[in-house]
Amino acid sequence: YNEYKSYLRSMSKILLCGDGNGGHVFTALATQNCNVQVNVLSLYEPVRTKWQAALRDGAILEVLREEKDISETYKGNPAMVTDDAKAAADGAKILVFMNPAFTHDAYLNALEPYVTESMVIIALPSQPGFDFAIRKAWGDKASLVDVVVFDTLPWACKMSEIGKNARIYGTKDSMYGGISAKSKAKPHVTAALELVQRCLGQTPELRVTRPKLGALMSTLGLQIHPGIMYGQWGKWDGKPIDEVPRFYYDATVDGATYCERVSEEVLGLGKKITELFPDVDLSSMVSLKDWYLNTYGPEIGDKTSLYTILRSNAPYASFKHFVKEVDGKYVPDFNVRYLTQDIPYGMIPVRGIAEIAGFPTPMMDEIIYWAQRCIGKEYLVDGKLTGKDIPETSSPQACGITKIQDIVYA
Repeated sequence: YNEYKSYLRSMSKILLCGDGNGGHVFTALATQNCNVQVNVLSLYEPVRTKWQAALRDGAILEVLREEKDISETYKGNPAMVTDDAKAAADGAKILVFMNPAFTHDAYLNALEPYVTESMVIIALPSQPGFDFAIRKAWGDKASLVDVVVFDTLPWACKMSEIGKNARIYGTKDSMYGGISAKSKAKPHVTAALELVQRCLGQTPELRVTRPKLGALMSTLGLQIHPGIMYGQWGKWDGKPIDEVPRFYYDATVDGATYCERVSEEVLGLGKKITELFPDVDLSSMVSLKDWYLNTYGPEIGDKTSLYTILRSNAPYASFKHFVKEVDGKYVPDFNVRYLTQDIPYGMIPVRGIAEIAGFPTPMMDEIIYWAQRCIGKEYLVDGKLTGKDIPETSSPQACGITKIQDIVYA
């Protein structure tokens, strides 16, 4: 207990990898709720320079939270916004990753020289290949750090003006995290999680109840976004449309079905792994429908099925599909993170685990074949992850991992 308290007192700096919507919200909440120093590592020059300019001009970042019966404003600036990984990491024992998966490699490579023992990485959220990416970037140094992964971003939020304003539209009641048994027993990991909880406030409640592998495989992006996209545009005839469909509230029956089938395959893979390794407990993995009910219960208007849940979950009512305008009408834009991120860093890693475990995933395969055509990539060839673009993914195949035990017991 005394060791835990000592760690908590020493954690006065947080290194934040993330300068987008979530990064803005986290910065304001952390500085106001906990009075901690937040060092923002930003490797994206357009955002970095604008945020730095806002700081020089004396702007104070304000985050408006308006949801349910809550109307609150949080204010607070980072101590620095920099692309200097050494400066950002100096004295920081907690690394919060709140950046897109396609940027993880760049951040991990930049930080590699400054990795020290007892650092704690908290991914809000992670992607299924996050562990593989850490191992690929840090090699033996990966064993020095403890990693806690969560399945989603804490809020539905949007940055209005870089370094100045952001807004929270919805806050999750709880978030389910994963951690290895070895890391869970360490006092400094407990202290890091408590500090991040205080930064976020009472909600969402961080519940670290799952083995890390189960949490990584259950990441929501791969189960939701590609299926909804495939349901909306998989049979598109190529003709421009008159109105932009809402992403969730106009979800199709097919789209909801695809999401459910992907969820079933993820759960089936978890069951397969526990059959191969009876000492591995993945019983905390839940279906996509149950995740929605556990996370958004009071916000959902119709809980009958996943289809009705997607179309009545209040915080996401206004989200629309990404499109491009053509002569006053619209065509889908496939160069968006729901495909360019959630496929190579979400679905492909889980599909890669399934391939090594010998577990079939026909729904994932169907979506991957369609998605890779849409984004001009090649991952899946003749039912195997041997495409020319596999090295760009965070799959076990990209890391040279061929044995299931090297995944399960990592």
